[in-house]
Amino acid sequence: MNNYLIKILSATSILVLLSACTGAPPKPAQVDKSLPKISINGYLSDMTAAAFEWKPITDARVKGVIVYRNDPSSKTPNKLLQIDTVKNAKVTHYLDDKLKPETLYQYRFATYNAKGNTSLATKKVSVKTKPLLGSVSFFSTSGSLVRAAKLVWRPHTDSSIVAYRLERRQNGADKWRNIATIKGRLNAEYIDTDLKDNTRYEYRLKSVTYNDIISKPSQSVAVVTKAPPPPVNAINASQGKAGVIKVSWKDDNKANIVYYQVYRATSETGRYKLVADRLKTMRYNDKVSKPSQQYFYKVIGVNKDNLGGELRAVKPAVGTTIDAPRGPKNLVAMVENATVQLTWKSTDKRAVSYIVTKEISKGFMSSETKVFKNIKKTLMIDSSLKHGEEYTFTVVSVDKNGIKSAPSNSVNVKLEDKK
Repeated sequence: MNNYLIKILSATSILVLLSACTGAPPKPAQVDKSLPKISINGYLSDMTAAAFEWKPITDARVKGVIVYRNDPSSKTPNKLLQIDTVKNAKVTHYLDDKLKPETLYQYRFATYNAKGNTSLATKKVSVKTKPLLGSVSFFSTSGSLVRAAKLVWRPHTDSSIVAYRLERRQNGADKWRNIATIKGRLNAEYIDTDLKDNTRYEYRLKSVTYNDIISKPSQSVAVVTKAPPPPVNAINASQGKAGVIKVSWKDDNKANIVYYQVYRATSETGRYKLVADRLKTMRYNDKVSKPSQQYFYKVIGVNKDNLGGELRAVKPAVGTTIDAPRGPKNLVAMVENATVQLTWKSTDKRAVSYIVTKEISKGFMSSETKVFKNIKKTLMIDSSLKHGEEYTFTVVSVDKNGIKSAPSNSVNVKLEDKK
């Protein structure tokens, strides 16, 4: 092909050509052998387009050129049909830019006049588009990371590349999915984050040209994200201690652990919240002041990669605080003059003392509370009663840890006003 043809098929002439090829082609009525035939100078092709040049037409009867082409993917791949019309007889170039890569196409061209009659068509012109652009020559991963994968590649050498499309699939079973578009031909790295632990991922890279042609995929590479530490399942939690639940554990993987975390929930399947972090030893004392409290505990180890074990894989241990002592019962008040004698019955051997609460009602919207602590017997005498006041007494048991029981029954005492 001569230099003149290559120069003619420049970007400028293609733009002119495209502007001349709009509109629906006329339907030819019949062949007029007197019309001049198209004389093809030559053609050029790339991956998705073919460009043609023919000699100028000087016959004034000619109004344009009809383009015929086959469809290799149809049921009749060898049949040529009219695909376009060049509606300007002065145009000497045609661009067909909707082709498939690495595919053989057949073309014929004919002139037409004002009546729609056509000349004899040219002989078939066979054009094969170029193969689809290959992807990058080097594509790799930099080894196992924590919930991430680092992909690196050698930038594509073709200057028409403007971006890369990264595709991923998991465990080699699902479909390839586009996860990122990296703009810029010279980019050479991408880090994929938020991945699952101990999971195999496959990646491949496709190059994208300025006109959105997508290359063949690169070779696929695989990466397995780092596995978390094994679960800590030998966990113990104390039962029935006052003010504390002691949690301890054993871990066969302790040599690979930097620190431990302790999680706690109010039910076995409830939401576990972090209560202790960065523990270097395999024990933790959870201070719990409330008696009869039950908690469930899980422990995970965190390794040098700051990767913790899976909380859901840990079997919880249940711990409780000591029960409160049972409260006294049968509280009775005996009044004589301005003195009341209170007696009650102890119901728990753990009780070492009692607390009596005295509520004083002095009238509408006026009250006062007094507390009598460290009573060692099941009896108390109060000689501070006053006429016209109303009193309500209750008593609670206290064990050696200072834990109080629920209150006893209440008794009411009222001294009538002196007449």
